[in-house]
Amino acid sequence: MKKFICIILLIAASYNLSHATKRALVIGIGNYPEASGWAKINGDKDLPIVRDMLLANGFQSKDIVELKNESATADAIRKALDALVGKAAKGDVIYIHFSGHGQQITDLHGDEEDGFDEAWIPIDAQFSYAKGKYEGENHIVDDQLNQWLSQLRSKVGATGKITVVADACHSGGGSRGDKDETKYVVRGTSDAFVIPGNTKPFSGEVGTIDWIFISACKSYQCNYEYKGTGSLTYALGQQKANLSSTPAQQVQRSIRSTIANIIPFTQTPVLEASVEGTQQSLF
Repeated sequence: MKKFICIILLIAASYNLSHATKRALVIGIGNYPEASGWAKINGDKDLPIVRDMLLANGFQSKDIVELKNESATADAIRKALDALVGKAAKGDVIYIHFSGHGQQITDLHGDEEDGFDEAWIPIDAQFSYAKGKYEGENHIVDDQLNQWLSQLRSKVGATGKITVVADACHSGGGSRGDKDETKYVVRGTSDAFVIPGNTKPFSGEVGTIDWIFISACKSYQCNYEYKGTGSLTYALGQQKANLSSTPAQQVQRSIRSTIANIIPFTQTPVLEASVEGTQQSLF
């Protein structure tokens, strides 16, 4: 009888694993409106590279949601994340990719030692604070993103995977010093989005993450484009055949090596994950 029960449990486990779905949300923005204050970049050009990478790793076209340029508003991104949470199920593999501008924004919760959160910049976000006109409501702040990711973790469970890639930065133009750097497109700015009178003292508590997060550079570095695409996206695309089997830590080393060879300035991609997460593959 015990043997029979064990067999049934194994069959059930195999059934759940075989029915796990690979789901992706891919956001690419390049055509920022001139009136927004953001420079045009090539975030939208990353989408074909990411799609090709996902299809090569077992994702199905019907499970890949893309938001490009004008369709990548703050509202559309938030609705897409809500929908992803709604569809996610135990054992699913979740991939979220953002290619666009990034910016620091005043920390309203006291969880950042430097007083600033990091934010993704949708197509309808403004560069600067203007009281009564634009006060940061369309910035996708990391605190908000973490709420969606925490919900996704609850939905996919311990057997599921969540990977987030941000080919953006919140550092940039202000650190330029070499004239050769003007030949390269930078994603992001060194100018923070400051919300007057809202800075909160650092609480001393730093949140933990239960997913894999890869960003294009360190917080004080520039994220440069390469041949009209994101350098991080390009580097990932170069090793797409191995992303379902290679540990994240090894993927990071390969990404760093590729970027060091194609970008003649210091740009160091960052991997954030638990110890267990660094040993897992991205997909």
